[in-house]
Amino acid sequence: MRPNIPMSGPTPLQVGSQPGGLRSIDILVVLVCMVLIPSAVAQGLLGVDERTTFALFAPVILVAGLLAAHFKVHKSIPSLVMFLALTGAVASLVAASFSQVLMGFTLGVAVIVGRRVFLTLSRPKVLRAVSWFTLVLLVGGVIGIVYALVGGQPLFAVPVGYRTSYLYLTTFSFAFVGDYVRPSGIFDEPGAFAMYVAIVTMFNDTLRQNRKLNNALVILMVFTGALAGLALAAWYLVSSNAGSLRKKTNLFGIAALAAIFLVLPVLAPSNTVTATLDTFYSDRFEVQDGRLVGDNRSGQVENFFQIVDAEMLLRGARSTTQVYDTEDMSSNPFSITYGYGLIISLPYFMLLLWLAGITIKQGFRNSYASIGLLALLLQRPYLYNMYWSIMIVATVWLIYHAAHDRQSRATRAG
Repeated sequence: MRPNIPMSGPTPLQVGSQPGGLRSIDILVVLVCMVLIPSAVAQGLLGVDERTTFALFAPVILVAGLLAAHFKVHKSIPSLVMFLALTGAVASLVAASFSQVLMGFTLGVAVIVGRRVFLTLSRPKVLRAVSWFTLVLLVGGVIGIVYALVGGQPLFAVPVGYRTSYLYLTTFSFAFVGDYVRPSGIFDEPGAFAMYVAIVTMFNDTLRQNRKLNNALVILMVFTGALAGLALAAWYLVSSNAGSLRKKTNLFGIAALAAIFLVLPVLAPSNTVTATLDTFYSDRFEVQDGRLVGDNRSGQVENFFQIVDAEMLLRGARSTTQVYDTEDMSSNPFSITYGYGLIISLPYFMLLLWLAGITIKQGFRNSYASIGLLALLLQRPYLYNMYWSIMIVATVWLIYHAAHDRQSRATRAG
């Protein structure tokens, strides 16, 4: 059973005939998919990696979700899973590599698990609990910034992938900008933290839930120091469902917030808030050689077009013996093509086109979620990532049902 997503206004979400408390499946999904699998810190403490965590726990959610739904699935899931499996098989045959088969398979699992995450987060009490958990992480991040700024030393270290992350009282991080730590929460780096927060805010905004709490999440997301977080916070101001700029109260709130940031440096020149934001972002907005200092994606795209060849398009750099002259190709729209070939990239590019198309078709309604996810995917193409695939797919289900419900209601009204 899917939720009834409101077309407009602050109408609370009603999920089927069960508006009550948390269910066992909800608690399991939140603990596994919103805490354990995404948390590089938790995995480091447990001594397991992302792949092992996914392999151990994603099947648990898959089976538990199917049992909760009495083995009924959405009508589009079989065809989607079949398409992904076929795409992975063809890509593997062409590349003579098994990686693409695994990518198609894991994304197929994510389609099913991601729908269960969508259904779980569509329950108001669950989404509110997750939103409060996210707020605690963000507040902990700000406290960690202050702690490090006044000379606080790391309390202990945790291996997170190929990095080591340190606990600064209430947040983990490995990244510094000057004397300021960029908080990572329980994730591997600040950008991942910002992406997690952004997806939670997309659920709140689309489902018209927790408006004040969501506003706090958007504001505090800026303190991760991620340019994507700053851009999405700005986009939220002009596109969110919960806070249209046409409303006088929201205009007043935005004006008041802007005034605070303008007046605070004058009244308190050494205050932590403006000093942190200035340190995080001022240098990254400098233009050098025609490019923003904080923009490392444009260079990756340019590099891709300089080195791409037929062998790369067919098989991907990871499946050939040829060595390509590049430093980093991990975070741009062509990362999947570079590593694994064009065929396995098709679902990614199709998703980008779908997000752009549905935004235009809906007249930019709910565009904070659709354009926001599109922007995230352009600079973090993590569709095949063991964890992010689940959250990305969950958000896609959210956007799909928001558009479908609006269209259905419009048809009935006509």
